[in-house]
Amino acid sequence: MTEIELNNNDKLLIKADIKISMMLVLIVTIGFIILIGLILGIMFIFSTRPSDGFMTRCLKGVGLLFIPFLGLSWPNILKYIDLKKGKKLIIETDDYEVINKKDTAYILTHGYNKQKIQIDNRLIPLIKSSQPLTMEISRFAKSLLYISQDTENLLNKLNNDDS
Repeated sequence: MTEIELNNNDKLLIKADIKISMMLVLIVTIGFIILIGLILGIMFIFSTRPSDGFMTRCLKGVGLLFIPFLGLSWPNILKYIDLKKGKKLIIETDDYEVINKKDTAYILTHGYNKQKIQIDNRLIPLIKSSQPLTMEISRFAKSLLYISQDTENLLNKLNNDDS
């Protein structure tokens, strides 16, 4: 496993991934805020008054909202760190296996450099397990940036088939 600098294509790939997932986190967070606001508003209107600790309940609700927001944002935080550090790992192996677990596919590398890298399920038919595999992943988030068994990037091949 070697470490090299991210190129512009890798940076664009990570930025696009961050944008997509941050939009999903934003939608879920807005949903949580609306839900907590409705519950606290209904409690305020029908049962309690501000003197009964309304502000305390509001602060507790916002504090509890921070926990799922942090959990949903953690992968994006790691991707942002990868983007700022500007490093990626190159893994070249011929000792690996492709497995499926609960609608998610993984490449497990064996030997000296044990890694578990998540891949798209549509990549499985393109990978020939008898040939050596070259992968480039981001350092902290382990996002797959490049995967090949010759000189052609299978991610590009997969994206071109979608178009």
